[in-house]
Amino acid sequence: MVLIAASKVLLAVAGLEDAERYFGTAAQFLPCHRQSASPESVRWAVLTAGSCLPGTYDCLDRALTGSTLLVANDLPHRLRFGVDPQSDTFEAHAWIESNGDVLIGDIDDFGRFRTLTEREVRG
Repeated sequence: MVLIAASKVLLAVAGLEDAERYFGTAAQFLPCHRQSASPESVRWAVLTAGSCLPGTYDCLDRALTGSTLLVANDLPHRLRFGVDPQSDTFEAHAWIESNGDVLIGDIDDFGRFRTLTEREVRG
C-alpha cells in the first residue's frame, strides 16, 4: 500500500524518471526482496492495494508499483508506455507484460494503444 501511495506523490513531484530511480533503489530493501513471489501474486497485491486506499490510482501508478515489486522478487518483465493515435485528445496508457501476457494494465479497449517505448526489466 505504501508503494502505490508513494508512486502517486513521487510521479507528481519528481516525474517518471526520478520516481523509477527512487523505486529501483527501494526495491533492494523491500522485505520481499528476492523471495520468489509469482507475477500473479504481484498483480493481486497491486490491484488490491489500489482498491483499498482512498483516492484514485491510474495505470502509471499501478505499473510503477508493480514493476518495483517484480524487481524486488527478481521477476523479469516489460514496462510499456503507449498512446492512442486515433484519439482527438491525448490518451496514454502504461502497462506491464510478463511471460508474454499483460500482467497489470489490461483494459477492455487495450488494442487501441500503440507502444511508444518499453523497458525490459530484469529483476
